[in-house]
Amino acid sequence: MTNNFTDKVGKAWLKGVLQNEGAIVTFTKKDGTERVLKATLNPSVIPEEHAPKGTGTEKKNDDSIAVFDIENNGWRSFRYDSIKQINIIFSGVK
Repeated sequence: MTNNFTDKVGKAWLKGVLQNEGAIVTFTKKDGTERVLKATLNPSVIPEEHAPKGTGTEKKNDDSIAVFDIENNGWRSFRYDSIKQINIIFSGVK
C-alpha cells in the first residue's frame, strides 16, 4: 500500500500539521499490528518535562518521524510508509 506521506511534500505537510495542531494517526507497527496514536509536535501541548532538549542537529532518520503521544504522555515514532490514515485535530489538541 502506498500513501502520500513518503515524499518530501507529504512529510513536510504532516510535520506542519503536527507542529501547529495534532492528529490521530493510524499506522501499522513493525510487528504487523495496527496502532492509533493521538500525536503532536506542538510545543504548547508537550509538557515541559517532555520537551525536546537537544539542539536538533543530530542525524535524523528520513523514513520515520518522532511525535509526542498525547494520551500516553511520551515520545513515539512511526515510519511514514506505515501510515494508513490521518485525522487532523483542530484547536486545543487536547
